[in-house]
Amino acid sequence: MIKKNTKIKKKEIFFKDYLKLKNRIKHENLNFKIDSEKKLVFLFKSINKFMIQRLESVKDDECLNYFLQNMKRYKVMTSIMESYLINSGSTYKEEIIKKLNIYSYKTISNIIDDSLERGYIKYVGNSPHKKTKKFRPTSTLISNYINWTLQTVGDLNKSLRNVK
Repeated sequence: MIKKNTKIKKKEIFFKDYLKLKNRIKHENLNFKIDSEKKLVFLFKSINKFMIQRLESVKDDECLNYFLQNMKRYKVMTSIMESYLINSGSTYKEEIIKKLNIYSYKTISNIIDDSLERGYIKYVGNSPHKKTKKFRPTSTLISNYINWTLQTVGDLNKSLRNVK
């Protein structure tokens, strides 16, 4: 009898959560309406699976794995990618540091220096002996980042198409 009561309480709690969540979720970003607890659970499980797969799928990719070790590195990588697109290829360390001003100069500088040393980003144009040096992501980093994103987003899209 006690087991049955706890099961009922769990269902009641989840139903209350469902009522709160269904109105907070932006449905315009979905191809279905969350009109049942079952659909909410499916969505939640699909997103959780997506996030886990996204992180696990880079285990063998040394380059992406490096940038996914913490949020600071990830933000540095995405800032470098964004600057690469905006600045037609290369950027300065100071631009990235300015963009990520929530972290210390030294932290971002160390991540960029380490990335350069590991060969994930590279200097362009100027000789490495000049004071101000432009750098850009390597073609390996760019292609791995694009393929990783396409794979994981594609998997999530496939999963969400199956909602009925």
